[in-house]
Amino acid sequence: MKASLFYLPTLGSRREIESGLAGMRPELYQRMLSEISEHVRLADDLGYDSVSFTEHHFHIEGFEVSNNPVLLDLYFAMQTKRIRVGQLGIVLPASNPIRVAEDIAMLDQMTGGRACAGFARGYQRRWVDTMAQQTHGIHGALPHQHDEIDAANRAAFEECFAIIKKAWTEPMLTYR
Repeated sequence: MKASLFYLPTLGSRREIESGLAGMRPELYQRMLSEISEHVRLADDLGYDSVSFTEHHFHIEGFEVSNNPVLLDLYFAMQTKRIRVGQLGIVLPASNPIRVAEDIAMLDQMTGGRACAGFARGYQRRWVDTMAQQTHGIHGALPHQHDEIDAANRAAFEECFAIIKKAWTEPMLTYR
């Protein structure tokens, strides 16, 4: 059996977050990095298989401060020896699939083959709607939503995933 860690990083204690704008306090971010570093190094020593981070944006309140899981992966991988690092997941409808493929391929090279990848469709409209307007012009879709917004979100996800797979498996990428 393999054991993994999954983080949705937050800044500070409940009291610190509820006092307002925790995302604007650098000392809380540095403390979060330090605490997760300690956890990840221990997990590496104990033989855990992997650690992963989610992707969320615009959480100035201090909740969900993982706007670039690939950078977090690299940060923690540089402090460990064998644990794999990944994302659960990069929100493909709000991303450029070529950049995602390149970033994860570079992460894999920089970590000596310890990168893994996970992707998501995105459901938090407050940021998916903003981030996706330059890529697909789609909206976040809730898990229980079954309408044209959900269909467009799913189509964008599937297209991005297909492009990433081609980028990783074909010597020359062509798409449509």
